[in-house]
Amino acid sequence: MLISAIAVLLLGGFTTYYVNNKANNITHEKMISKVKKSISPKKLSKSEAKKINDEFYNHKIIKTGGESCFVGEYPSTFSKLINKSELVVVGEVVGLKSHVSGNFPYTTVSLRIDNVLRGDSKKLHRTIPIEIMGGNITRKEDAAAHNFKLSDDTNPNEIITLEFTRLPKAGEKMAVGLTKVPKGVNGTHGKSWSATYVEKSTFFQDFDGKYRRESEVPPTTDKDTRDLSGQKEDELMNNGMNDLINKSQYKKTN
Repeated sequence: MLISAIAVLLLGGFTTYYVNNKANNITHEKMISKVKKSISPKKLSKSEAKKINDEFYNHKIIKTGGESCFVGEYPSTFSKLINKSELVVVGEVVGLKSHVSGNFPYTTVSLRIDNVLRGDSKKLHRTIPIEIMGGNITRKEDAAAHNFKLSDDTNPNEIITLEFTRLPKAGEKMAVGLTKVPKGVNGTHGKSWSATYVEKSTFFQDFDGKYRRESEVPPTTDKDTRDLSGQKEDELMNNGMNDLINKSQYKKTN
């Protein structure tokens, strides 16, 4: 009777498995399921990337200025910049999704990790969410955030894209230093990450294959000359990131 009961339970379990998965071979299907977990998320095709970008950036883009404020002393060297991050990775943007919290827009960037430069190597070939300030928001919500009244000829439900720092595009590759974001911060619903020093920790792959931070226009000094210290720092950090990536790739091939 015990054997019969077990057989009935197993049969019921297998029957459910057949219905849910529409399979004809239990052993084979279990094997395939395990293999699927280890397969890297596929790379986006050009058409898939275009579809994501066309949908996300299908609104008026408004670039808004502002400087990032950092807690504590900003790192003076590349090694210090890297060591301040829990995770440093290179990956491809495979998804973009906006949400609004406190009348400010945020974008969740889905990044497929191709290389782990610092941190948990188990995240290799995984897709992680990165929160970036900026994204799609209605005129009404934007007005509420800045406490101003919309003109009568403005559609309050019109969607605009606010860009505080450069927003990535699907299919683009990034190298970024990341820090965990506590659940619930800025409307997050689960585990997510953010660039440790915002644009200072984010490097985009350029046309020549190298990774660079988004350059800012050098400010003018009191003597009507350009302050190039920011550009010099960008060059220092860019060289550091590309050297780190090259060393990591060299280790993989040797």
